[in-house]
Amino acid sequence: MDSISSYLDWIEGKAEGLLEKRARRIERRKLREKQKGQIREWAEAILWAVFWVLLINQFIFQLYQIPSSSMEDTLKIGDRLFVNKMVYGPELYPGGPKFLDDTNPERYEVFIFENPAYVSRGPAFDILNRVVYMLTLSLVNLDRHEDGTPRAQLYVKRAAAVEGERAAFRQGELYVHPRGFSEPIAETELRQLSGGSFSSKRLLDDNDYLRFSLSARSNAYEYAGLTLSSEDQQTAGGLSGRPPLVDYYEMTRLQHYELLTLHPDQQSARNEFYRMEQGYYIPEGYIFPIGDNRDNSIDGRYFGPVTHDRVLGKANVIFWPFSRAGVIR
Repeated sequence: MDSISSYLDWIEGKAEGLLEKRARRIERRKLREKQKGQIREWAEAILWAVFWVLLINQFIFQLYQIPSSSMEDTLKIGDRLFVNKMVYGPELYPGGPKFLDDTNPERYEVFIFENPAYVSRGPAFDILNRVVYMLTLSLVNLDRHEDGTPRAQLYVKRAAAVEGERAAFRQGELYVHPRGFSEPIAETELRQLSGGSFSSKRLLDDNDYLRFSLSARSNAYEYAGLTLSSEDQQTAGGLSGRPPLVDYYEMTRLQHYELLTLHPDQQSARNEFYRMEQGYYIPEGYIFPIGDNRDNSIDGRYFGPVTHDRVLGKANVIFWPFSRAGVIR
């Protein structure tokens, strides 16, 4: 009888052990399912956040951080901006056609556009970079050179001339030939007529441009197998130091002028000089961008007018740093 009772107790213990193990397995399964559910919820939340970031970035506004001093003192290095994507019509998809694009940049508006010389790493990388850039409030930019410096996919400049006009430069000063005017006028005068409230910054002076002129003449003379006159050499010797920057547009114009003076029959020098002398014509559907920091800006002087299709939005507001927060004019 005792043996039967012991056997039954053994059976009962085994059954309880099995039931307990089964209960623990069920509990662990429920816990795993709960954890999977939480992970799924987090993943769905992240995907929704990415979706809305892309949607907002593509169609409503975009964040942009100023990487250079080309727009000083209007915009400074490190300024973070809200760029209005709706005002000029957003792209249907990154790099795609625009819609609702009835409005184009007006004179003196600050706008952001695609760098004409930029080579994309592919749409997948562009989208990933935009998501990371937006989610980190422009703190993280994945699109960098091998040395770690950001690649210039986008530029922010000011609209200096609009379609139907011509823009030319003399010693770094902009001259615009608007429609209805008999001749070009200096930007300072046009700014007064147009009510522009911004100011441009200059870093070069008359001595720098005299140095550029002598350098251009020396290069042309060297090309022709000649040497500078003693007077020019004496003037060049009296100019101490070297300018920190070079106005390559003016240097190129002056060099072709000197070549044309030495060789009036050289057609290539003639064509290039008169092209730069007359300036850029802005055709329909284009805008001419230029930086406020005129002597330290890669802009329309070097790559010409840009099509409205490349314009992504209007720079509206500086949101960081707080000390500089405000509307961009």
